[in-house]
Amino acid sequence: MTDSTSQATESTNQATSSMNHATESTNQATSSMNHATESTNRATSSTGQATDNTDRAMINTTRTMISFEEAQRTILERAVKGTATADLPIAEATGYVLAERIESGIDMPPFDKSAMDGFAFRHDEHTSVNAFRIVATIAAGDRPGAQIGRGECARIMTGAPVPAEADTVIPVEDTSLLDSREGIPDSGDPVAGGNGERVRFHSIPSKGAHIALHGEDIRAGNTALDKGHLIQHLEVAVLAAVGRRTVKVYAGPSIAFAATGEELVEPGSELGPGQIYNSNASALRSQILAAKATPHSLGVVQDKADDLRHKIAEGLRYDMLLLSGGVSMGKYDLVPDVLRKLGVEIIFHKLLVKPAKPTLFGVKGKTMVFGLPGNPVSTVYAFDQYVAPAIRVFRRHPKPQAIHYCGKLTEAVNKKTGRLLLLPCVCEWVDGQCMLTPLANHGSADIFSIAGANAIGIIPSEMKGVEKGTVVNFRKLYEY
Repeated sequence: MTDSTSQATESTNQATSSMNHATESTNQATSSMNHATESTNRATSSTGQATDNTDRAMINTTRTMISFEEAQRTILERAVKGTATADLPIAEATGYVLAERIESGIDMPPFDKSAMDGFAFRHDEHTSVNAFRIVATIAAGDRPGAQIGRGECARIMTGAPVPAEADTVIPVEDTSLLDSREGIPDSGDPVAGGNGERVRFHSIPSKGAHIALHGEDIRAGNTALDKGHLIQHLEVAVLAAVGRRTVKVYAGPSIAFAATGEELVEPGSELGPGQIYNSNASALRSQILAAKATPHSLGVVQDKADDLRHKIAEGLRYDMLLLSGGVSMGKYDLVPDVLRKLGVEIIFHKLLVKPAKPTLFGVKGKTMVFGLPGNPVSTVYAFDQYVAPAIRVFRRHPKPQAIHYCGKLTEAVNKKTGRLLLLPCVCEWVDGQCMLTPLANHGSADIFSIAGANAIGIIPSEMKGVEKGTVVNFRKLYEY
C-alpha cells in the first residue's frame, strides 16, 4: 500500500513538473512575442520621428520664403525710431522732420497790407465822390503812416502798408486817371501818375476787399508748425516768415555699407582678369545720401569668413548695416552664417519676389541689418523697397511706407506664377492717365537697359501674364 502510494505521489510530481515546463515554454514564447512587438514599436516610432523631422524642415523652409507685403510690414514693425537731432539751416531742411515746435514770434501780416496794386480809399465815399484825388504813393517796404482825407486816396503797391483811414483797395485795372484841368480820362498809366492827380473808379469792390489784415494769418505766440511735421518747400517759407534761420530736425541714421566679392575693383582702377567695377557701393552711397542718412563705407569685403567677420563686426556699431552680395546659396555666400555667429537675429531671408529673392533682414540690439543680393538691379531695388522705409521710420517720417499709384501698361508682360514681379517702368502722364512702359532687360545684372526707369510696376504673384492695357499698382522710384 505504501509502495502504491509512493508511486502515485511520484506520478503526480512528474505530471506537475511537466506542467511547469509547459508553462515556462509558454512564458518564453510570450516574452519573445513582446520583444518582437517592442522592436516593431521602436521601428514605428523612428519612422514617425523621421516623418516629423521632414515635416518640420518643410515647414521651416516654407516660412523663410515670405511675401513682398509681409517683408515690408515686418521691417516697419521692427524698425528703430532714432532720437538724435541736428540743427540745420532752413534751406537745407527740406525732407527732414521737425524735432521742435515752431512758434511765431510775430503777427503775420505785421500790419494791414495791400494784396493788389491799386488805390486805397474809404469805401463809404464811393457813392458821393466822382473822382478821388491821389495824395500819396505807398510802396512795399515803406513805413506805415500815410494819411488820406475825405475824397482822397493813396496809390498803393502789393505788400505796402494800408493807410489807417482806408478800408478798401481797388485794383488798378478797374480805374482810370483824369486830366487834372479838364476832368477827362488820361491815357497814362494810373500807377505811374503823380500825386495830386485824380482817379475815377469803375467797378467798386466790396468793403475790405484786397487788404490782408494785421495778424490774420497767425498771431505771435501761436504754433506755426508742430513737432513731427515733415518739412517741404512751403514749410521752409513758413520758417523764414516767422524769422527762423535754423531749425532742429530728427537726424538720419548712420549706415555702414559694403559690397562683397573677390572680383570687385573700385572705379578708376585698372581691371584685371575676371574683375568688374564695384558699382553697387557707389549706388548705395548715393541712395543713402538721398535718404537723408550718413554713409560709412567698409570697403570691398572678400568672400572669406575672417574678413567678413571683421567688417561685419565693425558695421554693427552703426544704426544700420547694408551688405551687398554673399546672401544667396553659393559656396562663397557666407554672410548669413557670419551674421548668426555675431549674434544677429535673422528675421527673414528669401522673398517670393523677383528680382531680389535672397534679401535678408536682421537685427542686433538697435542695429538693423540688410543683406542685399549682389546683382546691381537687385541691390538698388532692394534698397528702394526695403531699406528706404526703415530709414524713414528712423527719421520719424509721418508716412514711412511708399505710396501706391495706379497706371496702365503700354505692353503685355510675361511672368510665371508664384513670385511677385517688380517691373522697371517709365511712368508718363498721357491724355489724362498714367501710362507705364516696361523696360526690357537681360536680368538683374543689366543696369544699362533700365537706367531711365522712374517707377516700379507691382505684378502680383498669382498672375501668370498681364495683357497690354491692364491697370496695375506701381511705386515711384527714389521717393526718399
